[in-house]
Amino acid sequence: MRAILVVLTVVLIVCFLAFVVYNAGERVNVNKQPFAQGQFHNVALAEVVFWAFVGGVILSLLVFVMIYIRQSVQLRASRKRIRALEGEVTILRNRPIEESAELLKGADLKSENFKSPFAKG
Repeated sequence: MRAILVVLTVVLIVCFLAFVVYNAGERVNVNKQPFAQGQFHNVALAEVVFWAFVGGVILSLLVFVMIYIRQSVQLRASRKRIRALEGEVTILRNRPIEESAELLKGADLKSENFKSPFAKG
C-alpha cells in the first residue's frame, strides 16, 4: 500500500512539473468575484493551478473528517446494540425449558382472555 502511495505521489509531482514547464511563460488575470471584490493581475498559471489544488485537498479533508466522525458514531452505537442483543440471547439460551414452557402457557391464557376491540360479536 505504501508503495502505491509513493508511486501516485511521484506521478502527481511529475505531472505538475510538466505542466509548469509547458506553461512557464503563461500569465493570467484572476478575478475573485464570487468571494470578494478585486483582481490579481499577471499571475503565473502554475500558481493558480497549485492553489486550486491545495483548496481542493483542504475541502476533501474536511469532508473526509465529517464522514469519518459520523461513521464512527454509528459504529459505536451499533456495537453497543449488538452487545445488548447478545446479552439478551445468552439470557434466553440459559433459561430452563420448564420456565419457558410456563411462560408460553401464560401467554396462551392471556391471548384467550384478551378480547380484541376489532372483533365482531
